[in-house]
Amino acid sequence: MTRSLLLPALGAAALALCPPSAWARQTDPPRPAEPPQATAYGPTAVSLHAHGAAVAAALRVRAGSRDDAAGREGTASLLARVLEEQVTRALDTVPAVFTASVERATTVFTLVAEPSVWPAAWRVADSVVFQAPVDPELVERHRAAMLDALAFESGSPYQEFEGVSATLLCEPGSPWARPPRGTPASLAALGAADLERYRADHLRRDTGAWAVVGPASTAISAPPAAVAPIAPAAPLTPEVAWTTGDRMALARDVTSTWMAVAYPAPAALSRTHLELVAHLLEEELDPTPPNPDRYDVDVRIEETPRGPVLVVEASVIPEAAASWESRILGAVERMGSEAPAEDFFRWRRRRFRAERLLAESAPEAEARRITKDLLRDGRARDLGVEIWGLDPAALLGVARSLGPPRILVLGPDLGQDGSREP
Repeated sequence: MTRSLLLPALGAAALALCPPSAWARQTDPPRPAEPPQATAYGPTAVSLHAHGAAVAAALRVRAGSRDDAAGREGTASLLARVLEEQVTRALDTVPAVFTASVERATTVFTLVAEPSVWPAAWRVADSVVFQAPVDPELVERHRAAMLDALAFESGSPYQEFEGVSATLLCEPGSPWARPPRGTPASLAALGAADLERYRADHLRRDTGAWAVVGPASTAISAPPAAVAPIAPAAPLTPEVAWTTGDRMALARDVTSTWMAVAYPAPAALSRTHLELVAHLLEEELDPTPPNPDRYDVDVRIEETPRGPVLVVEASVIPEAAASWESRILGAVERMGSEAPAEDFFRWRRRRFRAERLLAESAPEAEARRITKDLLRDGRARDLGVEIWGLDPAALLGVARSLGPPRILVLGPDLGQDGSREP
């Protein structure tokens, strides 16, 4: 594999765009074209593989649901859905799939296409995303669908849990915690003009990181590989999203209990180190076969405004809520108590590496991850190399660098014997 970070000079010129209408009129497959290297994007990377049948291109811009205006929550999500359909229509019968997804701080646009057509297909996608007028009819249709979904979920205890848990990860009043899909009132107020305004204010090419992943035979030029090696384990500074833990319990008359245990991590910490900790925690908390008293367990890394946060989320039977909270806290404490044996660590590291590389066997998954690397670190990680560089001391250092947890528990109020309190 060859991966390289293209210098800012690569993003100096404007992209030559062909109008979507012209593309839609084509009936024959387009001739191979040069890839759109001269773009106005920010940091760019290319990853080439010996094998593969498709090219994936991803653009991640620094705009997400946190940029929705007050009272207009859901704007970014609605715009992404509309643009996704407009690009799909513009590509018509071209062998390509385009998707758009919104996160709290970023929006990512992804194209998967055959090698012979991907450059022209990406130009069409770029043209629609940044220039084509927003279709008012699509706005109305997708807004209605989003309103229907919110109405169906109205009163859902998990929806409340999700909203409250987001507020625990950031400062009070932070727009980062706004509901990404909006509310019935905010969606009802949105129109095409609001989406156009959001796009003009927040969707900018020069804030975006662009990555292309494909077979080595594809016409993608790139300079020699320039992947920085993983930094050796070093003392970590204590700057984390918060320094005081907290616990919130919300009693609700429901049949399940949801809990989130969130640990702040140093902002300068290598994501590969932190991802290993998340992987090992999930393996310990959700083994195969799974524990019969749990419904679901998820361990993930949230990129909050003040730094990364390791979040363990579980849904369990109410009678097991106390033991599961202790189990999560104990697993993290044990990980920070002493380094694992070298042989055992190597076995678990191999499992982590296999899982990550398998997940990125889909080129679009690798492209999306690379764009996140570029925006965060300014470089694309070579996961295969970085994971081999992990050692037991690094694992111990990461676990010990985590700050005090914030805990949220939402579920029925049970007595000590497992029965409901009157």
